[in-house]
Amino acid sequence: MTMDKHKPSPSSTMKRPLSLLVLALSASSILLLLTTPCHAIQSSSSRIPDVLKRIQHQKNEQQKLKLLEQKKKDVDSTKNSLASQQFFEVELEQLLDQQQQQGQQQQQQQSDANDDDDDVQTLYYEQTLDHFSQDSKDDGETNKEEETFRQRYFYSGRYVHSNDDNNSNSNKAIAFLCIGGEGPSLTTAVLVNSVHCTGDMIGLAAKLHAEEGLDVHLFALEHRFYGESFPKTAEEEDAAENRRRNVHLRGAEDNRYNEDEDDEDQDSDEEEELTVDYTHLSSRQAVQDIVQFVQSPEALSHVSNSNSPSESSSNVRWITFGGSYPGMLSAWSHLLHPSQIYGAVSNSAPVQAQLDFYQYHERVSKDLGDADVGGSEVCKEVVLQGHAMVVEALEKEEEDEDGEEGEDGSSSSVDDVAELFHVCGGGDALRSSKRNMESFVGDGLIYIPAQSNDPSCNKEICNIEKLCGRIVDEHNSNPHISSMEILAHVSKIQNGGQCIDVDYQSYVDWFAVANVQNVNDRSWMYQTCSEFGFYQTCNQNSQCPYGKGYHDVSRDLEFCQIVFGIDPDTVKKNVESTLHYYGGWSLTPNTGDDDVGPSMPSLQNGINDGQKRLLFVTGDVDPWTELAVTGSRGNDDHPTVSVRGASHHFWTHELKGTDGDAIDAARVTIYETVSDWLGVSSSSSSSSTFGEEKDGLFGSVVVDTE
Repeated sequence: MTMDKHKPSPSSTMKRPLSLLVLALSASSILLLLTTPCHAIQSSSSRIPDVLKRIQHQKNEQQKLKLLEQKKKDVDSTKNSLASQQFFEVELEQLLDQQQQQGQQQQQQQSDANDDDDDVQTLYYEQTLDHFSQDSKDDGETNKEEETFRQRYFYSGRYVHSNDDNNSNSNKAIAFLCIGGEGPSLTTAVLVNSVHCTGDMIGLAAKLHAEEGLDVHLFALEHRFYGESFPKTAEEEDAAENRRRNVHLRGAEDNRYNEDEDDEDQDSDEEEELTVDYTHLSSRQAVQDIVQFVQSPEALSHVSNSNSPSESSSNVRWITFGGSYPGMLSAWSHLLHPSQIYGAVSNSAPVQAQLDFYQYHERVSKDLGDADVGGSEVCKEVVLQGHAMVVEALEKEEEDEDGEEGEDGSSSSVDDVAELFHVCGGGDALRSSKRNMESFVGDGLIYIPAQSNDPSCNKEICNIEKLCGRIVDEHNSNPHISSMEILAHVSKIQNGGQCIDVDYQSYVDWFAVANVQNVNDRSWMYQTCSEFGFYQTCNQNSQCPYGKGYHDVSRDLEFCQIVFGIDPDTVKKNVESTLHYYGGWSLTPNTGDDDVGPSMPSLQNGINDGQKRLLFVTGDVDPWTELAVTGSRGNDDHPTVSVRGASHHFWTHELKGTDGDAIDAARVTIYETVSDWLGVSSSSSSSSTFGEEKDGLFGSVVVDTE
């Protein structure tokens, strides 16, 4: 097998195979799936104290389970009193219940609007591992153990008429595909109610089925190297087969993702380490995964009434949907393969790969001053001044290791700052490393929810309006309080009174080794190094609202070198290669002969089929919009929708009564645009908005609350 051109091939060979995605507790017979919290597209420049806090929480919970499990074993082995044994069993059961409830809360948020997800099937498809090998192009024989991997997908026929129902108005089958990407593992909720494709794809499918009598098949495809769709090496497959054989001999249920739960040689304090080879992890491979899947007998068997699925493949109109990185894949899969992907909706998709994404934090600064989302110039100024005061203290420390007060006694020392913000380890933790200082102030002393801004949230300081309201109220009520002190108060609320961990080395060490807790995040971090960059910096002369000069791109390049063995020059070339390959804002790909995968169309300058039926939707509060196709950026011929006051693909989330007029209008625009592509007339559609072009070649639309 060969790897993607321009792509490095680092691998992390760890002690435990990748298939260990479930921690089994023999005493309780309860399986706990360890997952990462939901997040949208991010890079290794996410706020390090937040990541360290989550890491420590995961470690603490895992350690509690191990200690309680060991206590239980000790009780059993020494045959202590029944009362003692019952005490530990109750304590263990309570902790397990607590963990289960935490996991169920997130799932419940994704499925509240539906009674159940019984109609969603979880299935697997044998996907080609390397679409770009010569063997794959020539359709030749390859080593079967390395040729494919099991890629998970989901299907629902909820909006398909039964065979004996004559109400169907379908001439051609319609299939909607929700594309998976970075982030937590997909579940059946992806086709019921989740952040991924609910507000656009599922809402439109329900509308077309109910109002037009159309059959719409729902699919979701998990991205390779995320969730359960991890390729295995030949050695892992052999080991897995041996485990399956042993489990069968013991009469236990065969579970592909359940390892032998009794590993006495494993150190109880050691993280479960995984074997991950990232050679075939790339967006180029993922695009080919999509194209191959939609043509597969497995996918077509769901949408065809024929005994010969290949005969009906040309009659299926596939529309892809995605938000964030999946939005990029949605656009690119149609752009490069319009004969297979009929149309694409691309939400909040930063298609312009960029190494130093300095505009991200500059957009955050603008959002702080945006009155439309609850910001103000006073709020913005307090944030700027507060960070400037901390930077002054840190710079003084670097110049004078004694950290003495200034002559006028007005400046703060590093110890003062550390005490004020409750830094773990105090001033010594900040002094010990320049990277620690950068981790503290370079990505924000506080979390500013620009990317995740939800106007209807009901928690304390959970959106820009509530954050700025808190800051401005404190500023106005006490004219003697400093901006730095105000930010410290906000920080303590956001951190729940816990100390702020700024240990950059712990952050790097955590990601240096793949384990069951970091495996999804690590895959995305690898892709930033091997393809995209997207490093959210705070450079000295930028408009970043944080510690200017305390996060330049060298830190992220160093991370790639340490964790994945990809040197800085290679990272830069990787980003340039991605931009050249897909065309960035211009949407004019530049593929060479060696890069051409299966079914690659002949690309030309100007508009071709891949540049038709392609809709871009962005939120004007979302920092990722800075790299997305908008009405003022990119090819003018493409339809774009700008949603005023909206954050990162907020309109793809579950439908709520509190979404607001702009979000509702964005969904209507998506529904009407895709309906036009499918030749469906809509009484509510406006010719002045959508024009006469069924291919969707019209200008930009701004949806507002007014």
